[in-house]
Amino acid sequence: MDVYEINIKKGKWTLSPSKSELILHSAPSKKEIELRLLEEGNAQNAAPARRSVATWISMGLAIEEAQIALLIEVRRIGRRSTETQRLDIARQRDRLQGQIDGFTQSALTHLGEGFDADDDPDDLNLDILNDLDDDPADFSETSDTWTNSPELTVIPLPSNLGVDRCRRCMAEDLIPLEMSLREGQANDALHNLRIHLCNKAILFRTTVRQAKSQALKTRAWSQVTSVQQAVSLHASIYTKTRKQMMQLEPGQDQLQKYKPLLREQLKISTAVGDPNARGQRNESLAWFWSVEVDLGGSDHSWNEEFYRVHWLRAKSLRDRWKEELLVVESEMDWTCNFFLRKAAQWIERMGESSANRLRGHACYSGRQSRMYLLLAQDAQAAFQDLKRIQIDDSDE
Repeated sequence: MDVYEINIKKGKWTLSPSKSELILHSAPSKKEIELRLLEEGNAQNAAPARRSVATWISMGLAIEEAQIALLIEVRRIGRRSTETQRLDIARQRDRLQGQIDGFTQSALTHLGEGFDADDDPDDLNLDILNDLDDDPADFSETSDTWTNSPELTVIPLPSNLGVDRCRRCMAEDLIPLEMSLREGQANDALHNLRIHLCNKAILFRTTVRQAKSQALKTRAWSQVTSVQQAVSLHASIYTKTRKQMMQLEPGQDQLQKYKPLLREQLKISTAVGDPNARGQRNESLAWFWSVEVDLGGSDHSWNEEFYRVHWLRAKSLRDRWKEELLVVESEMDWTCNFFLRKAAQWIERMGESSANRLRGHACYSGRQSRMYLLLAQDAQAAFQDLKRIQIDDSDE
């Protein structure tokens, strides 16, 4: 059992960029939150229409995820597609349109009479993150998507209607329900994002770099491309989810927890693939790696290995910082002692010069001793505040 497993059993981590400490808890998924909301509705003996509102909102979130996946697929194949691809897209659109129609009809029950299902909403405004390592030519600028496509249809969720309109429809109680489910959706997207990024790092270590022939390299890079497509999908889902959460007036804690996802944060770390590579000594993981991580499950062995490597790297970096702090504190004392020692030496020389009646030598020695005394005082004053800094050793 190594130090990583010991700290895991204690429930203590040292992975945070700021304090090198991170306590990880399992984030609730969308299914867990939906189940909790349904149980609360049954316990409160709510009306049948209100008991099923959590499931209705969850269906809307699933429709949005299907819209994102379909829109990414349509933009990927572009206009130069085969008949098989166009047929598959047509079937997905037909199935998605049926889900949207059923969801919109159910909205009349949950949103009240103030909602008009025949309103013409704006098209879906979606920020799609392209695959980081793919060729930009893989994404066609002119895709086979028209205005009335189901993947661009805005479904009547409270986040799309707005807080003011929900209040006019007497559906203000749906806002906290969607916010809770949005948090679960964001947790699922971040969890899947971490899993696929871990898999991509491991693929580079075990498959790409081990391939010796052209056939093996082609097969390995096809696996990397498949994983990268999944990364792009979940990153787009999280971006859309956070954008909708902003429409529901989130609290300060939610704003700090769910931060914007930048493209450079989705780059994989080479610490797992090549721990001895140059230039990664001071690198740290992006913020979403420390958001309520779940290492459970039999299919998350690579995820745990990824965290093991970065935990050990972070611990080594923290230990080096502690050693450097000890060395710097000693150097501060050595500097002050050096100035005081030089001042004492010049005072002795001034005494010898005065005894030998060498006034010029005595004056010079006095000036030198005074200079070193001032340097010692300045150094002590400058180091006084710095030496008060202490490292939190509560996790030792």
